[in-house]
Amino acid sequence: MRGELLGGRYRLGERLGGGGMGEVWAAEDVRMRRPVAAKLVDVVPGRYADQVERRFVHEVRSAANLPHRHTVTVHDCGEDLVAGRRTLYLVMERVDGRDLRAVFHSGPRPAWYEVVDWAGQIGSALVAAHARGILHRDIKPQNAMLTGEGVVKVLDFGLAKILRESLRLGELTASGTALGTLPYMSPEQCRGDRGIDHRTDLYSLGCLLYEGFTGRPPFTNPAPHALLQQQLYEAPRPLTARNAPGVPPGIADLVASLLAKDPAHRPPDAATVVARLRAELPGAEPGPQPRADEEAAELLRRAEGEIAELREAVERDVRRVREEAAEDVAAARAAARRILDETRASGISLLEEAKAQAVGLLDDAKARADALVEEAQAESLRLLDEARARADRLASAPARQQP
Repeated sequence: MRGELLGGRYRLGERLGGGGMGEVWAAEDVRMRRPVAAKLVDVVPGRYADQVERRFVHEVRSAANLPHRHTVTVHDCGEDLVAGRRTLYLVMERVDGRDLRAVFHSGPRPAWYEVVDWAGQIGSALVAAHARGILHRDIKPQNAMLTGEGVVKVLDFGLAKILRESLRLGELTASGTALGTLPYMSPEQCRGDRGIDHRTDLYSLGCLLYEGFTGRPPFTNPAPHALLQQQLYEAPRPLTARNAPGVPPGIADLVASLLAKDPAHRPPDAATVVARLRAELPGAEPGPQPRADEEAAELLRRAEGEIAELREAVERDVRRVREEAAEDVAAARAAARRILDETRASGISLLEEAKAQAVGLLDDAKARADALVEEAQAESLRLLDEARARADRLASAPARQQP
């Protein structure tokens, strides 16, 4: 699929990854000349395919209106044929960095306060999303990108719900695993409860924190049905100095409450979680803490960047139109000069032909006149000769006798 053009605008590059939510490809916005990321999801063929596409676009637009320092900006979405298959696509800003799964499992284990800082940034994004009634439903290390500046960007906001409802998928995929990521799914999500609320994201955030501290999620059974049973009924091993060195008791208690099977026993909201996380950071070499003014500055920076890119694109289009118009005018002038030159050449040629014809006619007339003169002279000489001959005959004849 490399090189395919989505929606006549986004040129696919290399495949970045894939999973239950579709494939992610590096791409280029050929109109804005900027790198982006494109998530591709195949449409299940059927009589409702058109309705699925419209629902997908509507839901993505709703979830995309979430400008925040710790969320990935969504640029566009739609439907197109990719490699002969009808495909829904979601175009996002491309984030340079590593996902937290790679951070947790490559190299030395991060310090506990780094994990707390990253979780606080994710929680800040959840605060903004939950305030708009948007649930993530798939919080996990793979969906959190850490940039070189230490900023965490949360991917795929609301996409799990969008895919399940818009694509009419059941709670199980074709492979028999629950839609989502089992090691990070809340018990109510595993059961397929209809009344799932924001606290399902808090449970998943607790799983992410647990993995960041210990190097593994709370439950790791390789058998999906056994893992599902653990999420529903078993309590995870507590965080201790042995499996989570350096983690303060307050953070360990917070993770335990986040992993409560009953949503009512978890913290009431993401803002409470963020406040408790940040309360443990002072004096423990915390990472950068985003403030409201910083988030506002980030939003302003993004807006200014978008406006600058749009202005540049418009100016580029205007220059192109002017250049094309100048080329059209030059071509029209050249065509007019060519037609004029051809007309002049044709007129001169016609004039020369007329002169030649006139000269020919004059020569013909002179020749005919000369011929007539010669004929007249010859006739005159003939008549003169005849007259002389008669006169000679008359003169030589004997005179008649008079009676």
